Amino acid sequence: MKRKKKSRISDHIRQRTREWFRKAEHEMVFLEHAPFDIEDPPTDTAGKMAHMVAEYSLKAFLVLNKARIPKTHDLGILLDECIRANSDPEFEQLREDCLHLLRYKIEFTYPGPFPEHISVDEARKAIEAERRIKEFVFKKATDLGF
Repeated sequence: MKRKKKSRISDHIRQRTREWFRKAEHEMVFLEHAPFDIEDPPTDTAGKMAHMVAEYSLKAFLVLNKARIPKTHDLGILLDECIRANSDPEFEQLREDCLHLLRYKIEFTYPGPFPEHISVDEARKAIEAERRIKEFVFKKATDLGF
């Protein structure tokens, strides 16, 4: 079985990738301490932050692969770009989580006709989804030599 040759990653690309992953990790720290035990827990904020962890992680992978980062928050589009950037269909297993998290960016960023509340259980599921995405993408980045 042939192994993919690890390409040399420039210090600049490594640093830019690290910056994106750092943003994701900082959001994750807040999510780990989300105050879900108060009277009106910020579940909408947890959903939005979970979306951002996924977005930052996918964008980190694009930077690592020297791919163009589209100006979008649409995790489906970013996922497609990650698949294309490294010809890696395994990213497809993230699609359901990406689509699940996308609704939190769309429906909960601004006040509007959408419900402004999600349950604590839904918020916890969003956190689990972002964690799966971040861990998968970070492992893929590590496999490439990051």
